[in-house]
Amino acid sequence: MRILVFMPRNMRFGPSNASSVDLCVRDLIVASRYREATTIVCCENETLFPDLDIATYSETIDASRRRKLAFASQQVAKLSADLIVVQQHLPTAAILARRSTAPVIFHKHNMTKAVGHGGVLNRLRRGWRLRQYNSLAGIIFVSHACKEAFHKDWPEVQTPCAVVHNGLDFSQWHPAPQRADEIICVGRAAPEKGIKEAALAMAAVLGAENGWRGRLILAEPNRFPEYMGEVHAALAPVAHRVTIEFSQPFSVVQQRYQQAAIAIIPSKWEEPFGRTALEAHAAGCAVISATSGGLPEINANNALTLPADFDATDVADRLRILMSDAELRRSLTQRGLAHCKTQFSLENVSASADDFYDRIARAKSGSNISTREIAA
Repeated sequence: MRILVFMPRNMRFGPSNASSVDLCVRDLIVASRYREATTIVCCENETLFPDLDIATYSETIDASRRRKLAFASQQVAKLSADLIVVQQHLPTAAILARRSTAPVIFHKHNMTKAVGHGGVLNRLRRGWRLRQYNSLAGIIFVSHACKEAFHKDWPEVQTPCAVVHNGLDFSQWHPAPQRADEIICVGRAAPEKGIKEAALAMAAVLGAENGWRGRLILAEPNRFPEYMGEVHAALAPVAHRVTIEFSQPFSVVQQRYQQAAIAIIPSKWEEPFGRTALEAHAAGCAVISATSGGLPEINANNALTLPADFDATDVADRLRILMSDAELRRSLTQRGLAHCKTQFSLENVSASADDFYDRIARAKSGSNISTREIAA
């Protein structure tokens, strides 16, 4: 089966600056039984992931939705795909579904936006969006939380859907047997990621001379300069004990995680999945985590969880518990890693995506899918 995978605008499909979406897509294709028959269509980049069939377009095309759609249509005609998978961008998926005879699957990496029922404008928007969703051959969500939120907002949609989590190749993760006394937090420098709460908590627990250190690895540090200033101010009292790194490649993030003893996942929004939590468990960290969105699917009962309306004090309280209890850290680390290896191994996750592709392709060729949902 020949598969075309279209990346969203502003993605950079390479090891030097990959987003979580880029990493998820790369991982699924690397482990796919259709790897050799899959072409990824994306913007040119300073580096590209190796050993994959990639067709690139210029940044000029990437900057224009119209030009990108034209390029996408050309690639569909040129490469004669049996299946098209569009990452993240519904309008592109719907347009390609109308223009192509190949079935189109929309792979959604975040929560869908609700559209109200009241008012003329909302009814028009809802009708248009409903036509887009129903034009698709299938929809993939990255967590059960995303799927359930979608069905709550869009009960009318009859398109077959599946949940395909992010996966990891655990053979590529090598947790250090002796952990540094370090607290790590990785994420975008944005309010919804709770970075300031993590910084304030670090300042609260690192003030004592206990030998522990902190580390923040932040992406997009210039997007919210005022917020970034607040993070720096929060850490000022313990600046000599906290390292801040910006926009590091995944290989560096992985290395840092594998050395640290404790990881904080302080998301203030509904995490669609929470790949940073999965990576923290894979690296052998004891995890403190929010419980929004898909995070409970990753953590199960293997993390110290934060209340829904948590603040920095809640984070600090849990840090003190873990910092003072090496046995609890060890238990959470072992249980978390075992759970994630079982539920999120790349081999199994990629196979579930491939199985869904097969079912959608068979349905297009004349077989029937009798239920609205196809569990991958």
